[in-house]
Amino acid sequence: MESELDPTRLAIEYLRRDKSALTPAEYLKKLKQLRLEFEDLLTLSHTELKEEIDFAWRLGIH
Repeated sequence: MESELDPTRLAIEYLRRDKSALTPAEYLKKLKQLRLEFEDLLTLSHTELKEEIDFAWRLGIH
């Protein structure tokens, strides 16, 4: 089993747990958006990631 974090796999797992009713087109659009976001997050250093998490927490995004 591969344990490496993959942006596409993370996006699919996120959408799998999301309870929103999406059309196939909306699902693909959201998948692409999330994949890019996860790709960006995986390139951050530990400090940069902590700053992003703190910023999201202050905005009320958990």
